Amino acid sequence: MTIDCGESYFESCRVARRLSSRPSGSVASGQNGPAAAGASHRILVRVLLSLATVLTIFAIFAVWANRQLMNPSHWSRTSTALLQKQTIRTALATYLVDQLYANVDVPAQLKSGLPPRLEPLAGPIAGALHNVAEKGTERTLENARIQDLWAKANRAADESLVAVVNGEGRRAQINGGTVSLNLRQILAELAQRLGIPAAVADKLPPSVANVKVVTSSQLGVVRNLAKALHAVALVLTILVVALDVLVVFLARGRRRRTLMWVGWSLVFAGLVVLVGRKIGQGQLVSAITTDASIEPAARDAYSVATSLLVEVASAVIIVGIPVILSAWFAGPARWAVAGRRLLAPQLRERPALAYWVTAALLGLVFIWGPIPATRNPFEMLLFTILAFVGAHALRSQIETEFSAAPTGPAGDPPGRERVAAPETVDGGRVGSTTPAPR
Repeated sequence: MTIDCGESYFESCRVARRLSSRPSGSVASGQNGPAAAGASHRILVRVLLSLATVLTIFAIFAVWANRQLMNPSHWSRTSTALLQKQTIRTALATYLVDQLYANVDVPAQLKSGLPPRLEPLAGPIAGALHNVAEKGTERTLENARIQDLWAKANRAADESLVAVVNGEGRRAQINGGTVSLNLRQILAELAQRLGIPAAVADKLPPSVANVKVVTSSQLGVVRNLAKALHAVALVLTILVVALDVLVVFLARGRRRRTLMWVGWSLVFAGLVVLVGRKIGQGQLVSAITTDASIEPAARDAYSVATSLLVEVASAVIIVGIPVILSAWFAGPARWAVAGRRLLAPQLRERPALAYWVTAALLGLVFIWGPIPATRNPFEMLLFTILAFVGAHALRSQIETEFSAAPTGPAGDPPGRERVAAPETVDGGRVGSTTPAPR
């Protein structure tokens, strides 16, 4: 027995020495391992969310450029809005009158209608009429028929560009391998309104007032760039959605808060684009215009051309706001908890009510159409899926959080609700475990 006790004693001493020889942090490291892993996990989520925010900014610009250039309807609407600006009408009137004087012998036309004694005055009269013609042309450009011709000419030019990008060589060959904005019909209409005989206006050469947008030597480059732009807009949009979904999926235990940050990232990206557009209006216009006289027209053109960019950025902001509100409503805020408690009896008696309310709200939004995405079938389907998924998640949370207890635990009278444990929402404390009256 003594030997056994001695061996046991020395064995205990050896074990104690081994434990004392270990570094003091070795035991703590086993406890800090999960905490370190959780910290690195949160860092990964934040990095992915930051990347998604940056890509959202680029996606907004890519979608804007793609829709502006490759959608004839958008281009026609933008060009019509351009003609609503006085500075644009003034610049266009000057160009058209210059084209008319360059292709029509205005002094000769005046000379043929003057008495022989006044024929020498045809030249000075023609020069004086140049300014009068510009003013008259500017007023004429306000006419609805002229603006309709302008819109059709711009639409035809963009349709030619889209045909070139899509490889429809037949149309490109018809246009001589170029994409141009043909204003000849507008010029002929203006000539008649200025009193030039119709026979003379009909003899205007086909090349008059024909503004080349893309020459034959540029078609290949433009085609490749336009296809790349279309692909970039599509890929970036899909990548942003995928990253946002991945961020929420990875944020286990903090998904509600992460969802709110996803909404804020969308709002932030939209605001960055709007602020960048405002800054660019002052910096870019001054950089590309050397003539101060045309700077007002360039500024108005920039404002109209980027109006679609404002729509896209605003759409991203509008999408982000409901995401923020839904994440807030699922959180521990006092008003949010009170709202969920108020809905609990109704959803318990009518489980389908959440889906009917969601469908009604979606219908109102689609009828209103505050952004172009609410009028696009594919994006409408995407919004519908996300809205119903959110409605289902909220209904499940309320059902778990405020479940009825007909025969409650000890001390709880029947017919009262029992609030679920604090872990039900994002690991945060949203209520107490005390009975809550209906």
